[in-house]
Amino acid sequence: MSEKVKAKENAGGISKILYLNPTSKMSGAEFSLLALLEKIDQRRFRPILLLPEEGPFSEKARTCGIETLILPSMIRFEEGYHVDRIPKIVRSLFQIRKIIRSKGIRLVHSNTPRTAYLGGMAARISSVPALTHVRDIHFSPFSQPLKAKLLSYLSDVIVTVSSATKDSIVEVTPSLKPKIKVVYNGVNIERLDRQPRKNIRQELGIEDDVPVIGSVGLLHPVKGHDVLIRAASLLKRSFPSLRVLIVGEAWFSRDESYRKKLERLAKDQNLENSVILTGFRDDVFDLIRAMDVLVHPAVYPDPLPRTLLEGCALKKAIVATNVGGVPEIVDHNISGLLIEPSDPEIMASAIGSLLRDKKKAVSLASEARRKAERFFSIEQHVENIMAIYEGMLGSGG
Repeated sequence: MSEKVKAKENAGGISKILYLNPTSKMSGAEFSLLALLEKIDQRRFRPILLLPEEGPFSEKARTCGIETLILPSMIRFEEGYHVDRIPKIVRSLFQIRKIIRSKGIRLVHSNTPRTAYLGGMAARISSVPALTHVRDIHFSPFSQPLKAKLLSYLSDVIVTVSSATKDSIVEVTPSLKPKIKVVYNGVNIERLDRQPRKNIRQELGIEDDVPVIGSVGLLHPVKGHDVLIRAASLLKRSFPSLRVLIVGEAWFSRDESYRKKLERLAKDQNLENSVILTGFRDDVFDLIRAMDVLVHPAVYPDPLPRTLLEGCALKKAIVATNVGGVPEIVDHNISGLLIEPSDPEIMASAIGSLLRDKKKAVSLASEARRKAERFFSIEQHVENIMAIYEGMLGSGG
């Protein structure tokens, strides 16, 4: 970019933001960032996305008109920062620094703490502010004091997706508290409402009067799909025609064994004709609409599951485990049912109560929708993030 073009953009009050993400695969973190990039006010902020590879994320971002760059030397999600990768890390660092200078970047936003090792350092040596977005609890580098101190040095502001995530960081490193701002992820509720709908039940051969429950998320042991299958086995006694939709795929080959474990478990529980593992689907919202009860069976401190935000917006009855940031979304017996994790009997009882009591299910779902509108809209999310940017850059924008 020429100096003349950069000067014109600066004169117009537009600040360029460089966003770093360690993968081009899609999960909750990527969908949340994409929602921000789509709705950000480009009269004030111009987003540029940096990824290590081409894939679904780069395709979706470009479709939305977001400038997207590929830097193969970036450390990917599954790689890690090991000694043998130091040459690659150094090369990547200086390439990001070059992008910051050539593109006139005014702020670096790392979508994960692991990406902040590169993004934050490149920002430091380029004298631009850096923001680190924390979307995890259990697997976050902030759970380790030494890494937390390094990330503190590399971050002017730390944004967490829930108070539970913030508390997990402050518990390990109390000195980070002043840097942390809680910003809930947002859902484009208006788009959901006007989106054309498919009849997923018809596609899957499920009659309208058949009870359907399900979950959405990556296939991984911490997500608790096995607990859901065991709960379904108990529910079959009262709901013999029950169908279970498990929507999602394993990100890495090492997790494929978990999918096979789930298939074996379903067979052992005589549920091979009742449990449907759909794999990755682009029509997740239609699958959720097809469910009578959306279940979130996580067995670890899930920070702020996007699936539940979407379930609230779609006005679904919800049963979720009381872990991490989940109770910040679901108010027990008001907008859903909260249960203790890893207990198939308790889960089956909670789901069964909503399948039997349709009036209660509708009441909870309606309140869930109202809460989504009040606290989890994409408009609120974007305004909160842009306010943080303005604070970091000064009143000049």
